Amino acid sequence: MNTRMLLSSPWHLSPLEGNCVTNLNELLKLLLRNQIDFVLIGGFAGVVHGSSQVTRDLDIAMLLTPEQIENLRQCLKDIHPRHRMNPGFKPSFMDEPKITEGVKNIYLDTDLGILDILTEVTGVGDFERIRSDAVEISIFGFKCRVISPKDLIKAKETIGRDKDKAVVRELRKILKMHE
Repeated sequence: MNTRMLLSSPWHLSPLEGNCVTNLNELLKLLLRNQIDFVLIGGFAGVVHGSSQVTRDLDIAMLLTPEQIENLRQCLKDIHPRHRMNPGFKPSFMDEPKITEGVKNIYLDTDLGILDILTEVTGVGDFERIRSDAVEISIFGFKCRVISPKDLIKAKETIGRDKDKAVVRELRKILKMHE
């Protein structure tokens, strides 16, 4: 299968509306402009590959080394990143974690929307594994690595939520059309 056929601009593949998508576009551009080393995963990756399912966050996979965390902090500082997983305690990402060695995942709320940063994807593997099969697209004038359709299907099947099953059905149809 030629995955390049799937990868025209996602905004021509499905009608996405509203500030949420506009802001997530800006968040993605910010990461790309600052040359953060990541692979796009999750719902946005599904849209890139042709899914019509709208997403409300941006999911990326990357290595979370102390250097990469500092790069992320510099990239995100103007959009006020805050940790979002504890409703009673939402410290700034600029301050926490203080010890950056061994961080596995970071879940942030920013002025541009939710950004989830994972070091591995359930059902697929770690960042290096995901990156090894990722496809590269041009988006917003930048090169961007996106989880492969087959790996995204594996991840969505493993998670198994109804919305993930819908994406899997769509991606399987799209892959079959391009065989």
